[in-house]
Amino acid sequence: MKKILALILMLAMCISVFAAAHAEPVEVELWHYFDSSNDKDMINKWVEDYNALQDKIHITATYVSRQELMNQYAIGAISGELPDIGMVDSPDMASFISLGVFADITDQLNAWGELDNFYPGPLSSCMDSEGKLYGLPQNTNCLALGCNMDMLKAAGYDHMPKDLTELKEMVAATSDPDNGVYGMAMCCIGTEEGTFQLLPWLRSSVGGQGVNVDNLTAQSAVDGLTVLGDFIHNNYMSKEAVNWTQADAWYAFCAGKAAMVECGTWHLAMTGDINGSFNYDFCLLPTGEEGTSTSTIGGENFGICTGCVDTDACVEFLKWMCSKEKEAEWAVGAGKIPVRGDSEAVYSYETKGFQVFVDEMNYAQARGPHAEWPTISEAIYTACQSVFVDNADPAAALAKAMETIAPIVAENPLP
Repeated sequence: MKKILALILMLAMCISVFAAAHAEPVEVELWHYFDSSNDKDMINKWVEDYNALQDKIHITATYVSRQELMNQYAIGAISGELPDIGMVDSPDMASFISLGVFADITDQLNAWGELDNFYPGPLSSCMDSEGKLYGLPQNTNCLALGCNMDMLKAAGYDHMPKDLTELKEMVAATSDPDNGVYGMAMCCIGTEEGTFQLLPWLRSSVGGQGVNVDNLTAQSAVDGLTVLGDFIHNNYMSKEAVNWTQADAWYAFCAGKAAMVECGTWHLAMTGDINGSFNYDFCLLPTGEEGTSTSTIGGENFGICTGCVDTDACVEFLKWMCSKEKEAEWAVGAGKIPVRGDSEAVYSYETKGFQVFVDEMNYAQARGPHAEWPTISEAIYTACQSVFVDNADPAAALAKAMETIAPIVAENPLP
């Protein structure tokens, strides 16, 4: 009898071991808002590759528009209905950390031993006020100016704009609104995406850098918003810009509907959209006097959400995705800048153009980080849209924005 019981016990143990060895991987949800076909294809391919590398988790990547994703995070903070891994725009992460959307993974990442390889700026956007980590930065980028050199040449120019005065002249000279052609294209939509593109013009018009979002009543900020408002009201920039995403502005440029476009590092990987229809080049954003520029630092983070089905396993995916090798691969494939100093991205395309964006990083400023950045951002894009759509006075619009922003930064100053 004892032998039979021992055999039964041994058989049960074997079955248990066999079942564990052949257990189905845990299903993991990853949400992202990569909206270009190139970025979507890359993240989907990476998820497929990682699923094939291990059998602990099976990740499903789901696209959610940026605005809807923010809404879902806000709702999920209350309902608990969150993905396991979530993408977030770098300036917004502090806000969602404060809401409890992301889980503290400081211990796991410290044990990794590779955090010193990350640039401090992008990495800090994944931290709370105490320095605890809730995710990793996956890419960083900035904005510069793309130029249709054929359109500029036809208007009598053999160079790109060197300062704000030349930009205004060139924008006017290349506009033909009767035929749906404009001198300038950019995203002015009423979302964080719009704030991202609007900030360089608010931060500097004449005199270089110095204005931050806690001082938008400065004359240089008023001047910068006035320039953009004039572009729209004079039909030098499409009135549809208030509804355009950055992708929309880029496609208008590629279609020959705009002589110049405010574009991001990632667009270097999308110059194939131009399809050889015109000659193009890139330059620093001419937001002020010659030799000065301003730009905005962008980039996305990925965090582990509260309630994740397997936090440790999902952290392993983050570490793989943000490894030295994968950072270089993403930078080249998506036209971004690695967030790690030890990643050597070798770009086989648009080397000259990419150098412009690298140089622009010297003038680029971060958004926040601030726990109430979404409120600050809304005040900014609302003020700008009131100028573009309702023809509000730029000084009055920015003063109204500061009525919201000033108390916030007085209580919790920007870094």
